[in-house]
Amino acid sequence: MGIIDRFEEEYLDISSSRASVRELLELVVGAVLFVLGASALAYYLLGRQVAIWIAAALVVVFAITLVSQAYWAVTGREDYE
Repeated sequence: MGIIDRFEEEYLDISSSRASVRELLELVVGAVLFVLGASALAYYLLGRQVAIWIAAALVVVFAITLVSQAYWAVTGREDYE
């Protein structure tokens, strides 16, 4: 079994299972910490206005990610089985 086959099996294993509430909370906490860290670094390096724009863009990206993960947690991923 090659490395690509291993990645495919792992992806299908993860994608076909439902996300738990704990996994969703971990994703939320990680997203919040990432946005705070990136915003702080941008504020330090680039200024307040740029940091606000970066934080807003990251919030949109993570919000889409969280909504999609919550949707798949509720519905499951039977399309991969």
